[in-house]
Amino acid sequence: MNYKIILIDFAYSDESGSKLRPALTLTKPSNKYGDLIVAAITSNTKRKHQSGDVKIERGDIDFAKTGLKESSVIRLGKLVTTHVSKVKNELGVLPKKYHFDIQ
Repeated sequence: MNYKIILIDFAYSDESGSKLRPALTLTKPSNKYGDLIVAAITSNTKRKHQSGDVKIERGDIDFAKTGLKESSVIRLGKLVTTHVSKVKNELGVLPKKYHFDIQ
């Protein structure tokens, strides 16, 4: 799987609004509906580590491939099904060294 890091219009869980934020694609878009499953990415690396969090350090040799601006945490506990129309941009890809942590 080629895990892509994308920028999407991410809805708040209380549905009060949305915010453009990075996310990691976990599936390819479905042929029938165009839906895909993504994991939220946050730059808040100071918050308490949750089960399933994967930290990506800016100092890593392959960090530039991600397209992210700063160290970030992939939140595998915060998954969302979204439509491809919500994807605003493709930022980069997740370096292979993190793939095992995602599976």
